[in-house]
Amino acid sequence: MRNPTHRLSRGQSMVTVALLMFIFIAMLALVLDGGYAYLQRRAAQTAADAGALAGAREYCLTGDADLAISTALEYTLDRNTALEAEASVDADGVVTVVAHIPFTTFFGQVLGQPTITSSAIAAAACFVPGAAVGILPVAWNCSPPIEGFPSESDDCKIIFNKPYVIMDSKSSEEDFYCQDPPNSGLPPGTLDCDYDDDGLDDLLAGGDRSWLDLDGGGGGSSELVDWINGGFGGTTKIHTWYGGQSGVANDVFQAAAGRTGDYVLFPVFDAYCDEPGALPEVSCPDLYHAQDTTVPSGGASTLYYHVITFAYFRITCVDAPPHGPCPGHEAAGLPNHVKTIEGYFVKKIPPGLSGKPGDGKDAGSYTLYLIR
Repeated sequence: MRNPTHRLSRGQSMVTVALLMFIFIAMLALVLDGGYAYLQRRAAQTAADAGALAGAREYCLTGDADLAISTALEYTLDRNTALEAEASVDADGVVTVVAHIPFTTFFGQVLGQPTITSSAIAAAACFVPGAAVGILPVAWNCSPPIEGFPSESDDCKIIFNKPYVIMDSKSSEEDFYCQDPPNSGLPPGTLDCDYDDDGLDDLLAGGDRSWLDLDGGGGGSSELVDWINGGFGGTTKIHTWYGGQSGVANDVFQAAAGRTGDYVLFPVFDAYCDEPGALPEVSCPDLYHAQDTTVPSGGASTLYYHVITFAYFRITCVDAPPHGPCPGHEAAGLPNHVKTIEGYFVKKIPPGLSGKPGDGKDAGSYTLYLIR
């Protein structure tokens, strides 16, 4: 006689085994498919990050949203492992990329999940920098006035890839200015800097500028030569007042001549204080703001410059015997004994800059950051 209890027990065992097998497959799916999904999620994030940074860089330098989007997608899809992606540029210039990597599951198919898509999102933008290292100790005002000397400038109006004289050995009171508009003869007594008559100034100059005492040591020409040769080793921050240094010495200009052909960073100022006998927070309280700091000068300077941003510049010529003559020096009609440094500004995302986002002026040098 057969035992019905035995048959019931065997049936229950089969159900238990089936349930355990289902649980085992689910665990395998969780471990294997889940782990692989995590790896693909990291790959998608890498692709999205690369695309967002590349797109933001393109938009930063060209201002072309369509080109930024196509560049972002190229880096996301073609240069990385994403299989699908979307990219966009918002009104603030933030480039956002969403990357997707769909893949076939190992065990998820048994559970009705034949494919999984790993996705990631990234956003990037470029910013005006808030700090820099390795700069040249040159203070330059990117918005020179037509007459007189500014206490404060409203904006940077650099024309990129046009010749500029950024430094000469004449005092500020004797600086020259180009006619505005070109070829107009206005204001009276200014130079015609449009020497190819195309309606655009080929030489732009003027404004206050000086060598800077960046560490407050007042080291003079020997210190300036070291910084020109190797860049200032400390961190230079915007909203900082730096004293000027005398830089007419020939060895300073000879050091600058050694950098001909190099791209260099230098600080741009938007205000200066020339009241003697005190630091700018005391002598120029109307120009000194709550976020400002001062590096007290150890030299004899009574002139302080307020650094507001940084510019990227290629030195093309230094007019200081035995170097020269330089075209800008000659076009400006400067006397032979006056030493000059000239070149042109470029838009770049150079090394040595930091700060996100900076609240300085836009002078063509940017930092690039992922913000999401």
